[in-house]
Amino acid sequence: MPTPARPATLLYNAAAGSQRRASPAGLHHALLDADYDAEVWLTTSPEDVVERLPYITGTLFIAGGDGTLRAAALHALNRPDLVLGVLPLGTANNVARAWNAMGDPLEVARSYRDAYPAPFDVGRVRGQWGEDHFLEACGCGLFAEVLDDYNPHAPKSPVRALGSVFEALTTLNPLGVRVTVDGAPVSSPPVVLLEVMNTPSTGNGLHLAPRATPGDGQLDLVRVEAAHHLSLVHYGRAILGGTFDTLPGVSTCTGRSFTVADQGQVFHVDTDLRRSHESGGTVQIDVLPGALSVLCPVAG
Repeated sequence: MPTPARPATLLYNAAAGSQRRASPAGLHHALLDADYDAEVWLTTSPEDVVERLPYITGTLFIAGGDGTLRAAALHALNRPDLVLGVLPLGTANNVARAWNAMGDPLEVARSYRDAYPAPFDVGRVRGQWGEDHFLEACGCGLFAEVLDDYNPHAPKSPVRALGSVFEALTTLNPLGVRVTVDGAPVSSPPVVLLEVMNTPSTGNGLHLAPRATPGDGQLDLVRVEAAHHLSLVHYGRAILGGTFDTLPGVSTCTGRSFTVADQGQVFHVDTDLRRSHESGGTVQIDVLPGALSVLCPVAG
């Protein structure tokens, strides 16, 4: 007598960037091949995801991009009754890449047959504005300034994105901010970029911390010193090639707790933007080890 398929829920974002790659019915059948009988819930907004999440237990497959995944994951913190699986339908899919869940969504769904649950860390940020959490990264400097000008929650536009990059490059002043790692001060020369990374990439596939592992209980600090500013071509090649952390002037280290001096600069928390009402004090960034439980697909 065949073993009954395992119950699950499939949360499908019909507004995801590349949802045409896999329909809800197609993903449902692919998950059946992986021995999961998933109830399909359609959504078009993060708010809808948050409303539905309290009613879901067991295995939750999230079909969408990083925004959909973040909306669900950050409302599933410390839920031992919930295990997440990601089905990449977005454009960057930074979290899916960190989970080894990249590729054709239907093939990823089938790969969950022999998947195993694993811990996934989450970053916590506390500033004058309050407390936030991130899956990918938090930081200040160039990337945060680009996001601030671009407005990532507006409709996507390559032309507007290029304009934001140009604006940030021509107006950005190096940041001279004090930094501590696990309570100890570290050398803090002026920087043009400061990121605390949980996943290897953030944004539109910016591979800033190729060796970051989101289940090791640590975060990766990445800084680009202003005195070693290279051309965009050098940075671009290194980002695409996964060698960004080897460039001159790029310093990296790992830790569990970080502070960054708050001088009123804008910070990004994944794609959300935060700024203190007044300068002074510090922004505290910590890792929450294993705050999520995720399914890691087994490579074929």
